[in-house]
Amino acid sequence: MNEFRLSSDRVRLAADIWLHRHGPWWLLLAVLVLVLLALALLVIPGRQAELARQQAMLGDLQARASEPLPVAAATSTSVDNYHRFRATLADEEQVLRTLQAILDAAASHQLIATRAEYLRGRDANAQAETLQMTVPVKGRYTDVRQWVEEILATQAFVAVNELGFKREDIGVNQIEAKVRLTIWYRPAGAGGGTPTGYVDP
Repeated sequence: MNEFRLSSDRVRLAADIWLHRHGPWWLLLAVLVLVLLALALLVIPGRQAELARQQAMLGDLQARASEPLPVAAATSTSVDNYHRFRATLADEEQVLRTLQAILDAAASHQLIATRAEYLRGRDANAQAETLQMTVPVKGRYTDVRQWVEEILATQAFVAVNELGFKREDIGVNQIEAKVRLTIWYRPAGAGGGTPTGYVDP
């Protein structure tokens, strides 16, 4: 018991001497350092865990960015569309019959067709040939519209590229229309387009 008291007295005396020499500010500084160390021990583990989570998220994003884009579905859709387009093409022997059907339909709608212009072509990407038909017609607007609608409804391989109207006199129930159509077809054999020509309807 006496030894413990003696040790306590020595510690107290050493503390008194230290405070007498250095003043109380060093004690406050030591307490502040201890408090900062305690805060660091509490905060640093949480910061490290947050940094680890952010690094994991960054790694996941980098892994997703490096993955190839899913192009298989888009490629499959393009192939399907191309096959459907090829299925709608006319055979080459249908072309003349289609031209005659278009002109007969114009006559059935009381339209007067004048000299038509024909131009053959080839679409290398689509691997199909085309016959473009530009024909001026005269008649009523409703008849022209019904004629074009009939063409599109009955000829899936015919596209309307241009449809223009002109009326000389507002009091006249007749218009002049310029209709440009394209017939898409599968060629019977290899060959390119032919020069522009003029054919009477």
